[in-house]
Amino acid sequence: MKRSLFLLLAVLAACVPPVPSQPVPEKTAIETIAPSIVISDNSLVAKISTDLSLSELDSLSTIAQSPISWGDLIPIIQPKLHDSTKTMVKDYLTETFSNRLLIRSLVLLEKRNNSAIITYSVDTSAVLPLIRHFLANMSTDTPIEPLFDREGHIPDFSQLFPTVPLLLPCKDLNVPRKASRLPNAPRNYRSGIHRGIDFFSNWGTPVMAAADGIIIRSDLHYEEVPADFRIEILKRTTLLNRTPSDIFNMVLLGKAVVIDHGFNLFPGYRSISIYAHLSHINSNIKPGYNIKAGDVFAQSGNTGTQPGTMGTREESHLHWELILQDSKGEFYFGQNLPYEKLYPLLKSIFN
Repeated sequence: MKRSLFLLLAVLAACVPPVPSQPVPEKTAIETIAPSIVISDNSLVAKISTDLSLSELDSLSTIAQSPISWGDLIPIIQPKLHDSTKTMVKDYLTETFSNRLLIRSLVLLEKRNNSAIITYSVDTSAVLPLIRHFLANMSTDTPIEPLFDREGHIPDFSQLFPTVPLLLPCKDLNVPRKASRLPNAPRNYRSGIHRGIDFFSNWGTPVMAAADGIIIRSDLHYEEVPADFRIEILKRTTLLNRTPSDIFNMVLLGKAVVIDHGFNLFPGYRSISIYAHLSHINSNIKPGYNIKAGDVFAQSGNTGTQPGTMGTREESHLHWELILQDSKGEFYFGQNLPYEKLYPLLKSIFN
């Protein structure tokens, strides 16, 4: 590269019009150019300054061409995005796309007096559309059971509050701040959207009912699906570009309990809560059982997850959902709310 740039500089110098002969001036000291590199605040552009001999160009160009982070590009499109959401988007882009897209390439070579200026830049025309597309698809405007949608309208959850405060399903575990653990977070591995809250906890952490209700599902005799079957069934979500309700409910929830809270908790809606990835359910927890808020009925685990199908206890957590239903559809609590409204709302519904 250094040889090619040196040749380009020679061409540039040759293109300069000849200067009419002048009296020979006295010799003056030639300014020494210290090789340096400057990277723009947004990391997109790197400029190398060096002398016409291209001193230290090889080492400086290695720095200039190194890939930037996807996180450097997100603020360009949505500067006000919450830090937690930025991290989630950055992780998705890093896992999905090659960092070759983020390498700064040579775009300009200039000769200024006794110095050479070499400019490298990221091709934003290739990467920014990828981020825009992802951000545009982070939220969903459809009910969670699209096969049975009857043209329902998503409620304004910022105006909905329970008639009694809910209890946190795991003692001493508050609503997490990370957007990736809250509703509306994308789940690329299943082409879907996260509908609940992930309370990360140690394996076997006691799980309690968030409100009074009746048990309508209790997987007391649950058997973990084989790891290869889970991988194969998830391929169907890619082909459909969404997570079908049967795959979500029957495979991905793992060992689960569902509680019907009736129509009084959120007037105008029937509400249910879902407790997923459990490692244990008390033997008396069966459909029809009347449960009270605060009753401990299960323990957290990782059933239904990839580590769970492989027989490990990694990624143990409680996945908790609150679903509201009316005559035209059903919706997960907080659906489509931006993080700035979602997080404080979820905090407010718990006691």
